[in-house]
Amino acid sequence: MLIWLVLALQWALLVRQCRTSGESFSPARQLPFLAVLVASILWQRQREGSRWTSAVALVSGALAYLVVTSHAERLRRHAARPQAPKDASKSSVVYRYKMSPAECDEHGRVYGGELLKLIDVSAGLVAAKHAGGPCLTISADRVIFLEEIRVGDVISLSSAVNRAWGSSMEIGVRVMRQSRTDPLGPETYCSHAYLTFVAKPSPPPPPGSLLSLTDTLGLTRPPKPRRAQLPELKPSSLLEQKRYLLAGRRRAHRIKQAKENDRRNAAFREQIYEVERESRQGAAAAVDEQFADRAALLGQLQVELLSEMFMRGESDVRVEGDEIVGEIEGFVEPVRVKKALVDRAVLEKGHGGWHKISLATDEDVDRAAGHTTRVSLDPHVQAAASIVSSVSFEATLSMGLWIVRPQHCNSKSILFGGTLMRWVEEVSTIAARRVYPTASWSSAAIDSLTFKTAVQPGEVVYVRAAVIKVFDSSLEVAAVVTCEDRNSPSPKIREVSESFFTLVAMDPSSGRPLKGVLRHVELPPSGPVTELASLAQKRRDDRLLDKRILQRVYA
Repeated sequence: MLIWLVLALQWALLVRQCRTSGESFSPARQLPFLAVLVASILWQRQREGSRWTSAVALVSGALAYLVVTSHAERLRRHAARPQAPKDASKSSVVYRYKMSPAECDEHGRVYGGELLKLIDVSAGLVAAKHAGGPCLTISADRVIFLEEIRVGDVISLSSAVNRAWGSSMEIGVRVMRQSRTDPLGPETYCSHAYLTFVAKPSPPPPPGSLLSLTDTLGLTRPPKPRRAQLPELKPSSLLEQKRYLLAGRRRAHRIKQAKENDRRNAAFREQIYEVERESRQGAAAAVDEQFADRAALLGQLQVELLSEMFMRGESDVRVEGDEIVGEIEGFVEPVRVKKALVDRAVLEKGHGGWHKISLATDEDVDRAAGHTTRVSLDPHVQAAASIVSSVSFEATLSMGLWIVRPQHCNSKSILFGGTLMRWVEEVSTIAARRVYPTASWSSAAIDSLTFKTAVQPGEVVYVRAAVIKVFDSSLEVAAVVTCEDRNSPSPKIREVSESFFTLVAMDPSSGRPLKGVLRHVELPPSGPVTELASLAQKRRDDRLLDKRILQRVYA
């Protein structure tokens, strides 16, 4: 009986250790139980002499110790190992790409979202090389477009790790442009981006046959995926040291502003939803009113048709008492209209339905000839004069949706960050067109594009964008991205990202920025939208400062 009690205590300790212990797990804790078990077997054998009981006890004790040893080895293999610092040059990537018409707008300018796709691919490759495994895009801290790229241009993308912290790292991407009209000339500096990547957690090593059995029986529990530990970056050149220091400054700024930005963005998102609900309710009321107007319009049309048929003396029209009845094509039943209404319509039309037209006066002729009003020949001035001087914030709110398909995802079946950036740019451009419809909108910068959750194939992505600030020749659009799984019996909306897009209004013919013609956006008197808009000027000043720094450091 003592032997079985010792065995029960030994296996109970084994289960407790294997299910609750972490990396500090040690099989040495089983040694006292083995010693007690052997002593118990010897004592029991001297008293009873049962070989069968002794053999079973020894095999059970050895098996327990083997399970503990195997589990400890699995934890040791899964534990993080310190890695030697890496040079930035070992993971850097440089490659070239020719821009095709499919990546450009109708004016031959490359979409900012298409360039963001290439930037994300380049940065993701560098992150995977540095981490030694798959990585995910967490944010695009700031993307600045310094010069437009045209169809047929060849771009050179240079990507390198700026700094690594724990499981995350910052990747810097520089884009140089080789003009198609001067393929042998010097390259021009056209864009720069900073993206933050995080290495995916490392899965535990595959168990052996014994651990597979004990995991299935619940005696042991496989360790959880381990948080990746990236090797530190060792800057060697002066430029790499500058990147290293600036990356630390940007990360500190992100961490400092994270909570405040989350609070502000959450309030803005709720106000966007409220505006959308009010817009739907207004549209429903307009439809109801339109149906009422449509009924009145249908009655007027019936009077118009019957009066014309009555004046022409058609046989399909007859008088029945105080009503005129007519057979009209498209109506199943004969149309009945009061005779008084038809008589009034006939009197208004006159004989044959002719109207008397008054001749134009000399003043009307002079006004039509432009003798009293000066008319500008500039089409953009004419377009600006033809629209009102302001537009409401609600009128700029636009929404687009996409179903995530396999071609939109990376090799890990997660929505590609570059594809999402392209969708956000597309909806932001639609919102900007509400401010000035005839302009060609070009992306100038992206601020604070964060990715909060992974989007899987089959899910629906909703992108909402609205203009919050208008400058002289540019504007800022705030975009909110959500997703949901429509195949789930209880779909739940998840937050994906928030960002700020800066778009520049370009003249479609000359390609120059349009100044002083953009409409003002009327914001709500107070609330999250007004709070975000009040910070737009500061974001713009920070972008211009970063632009000057980039031009001095990299160009």
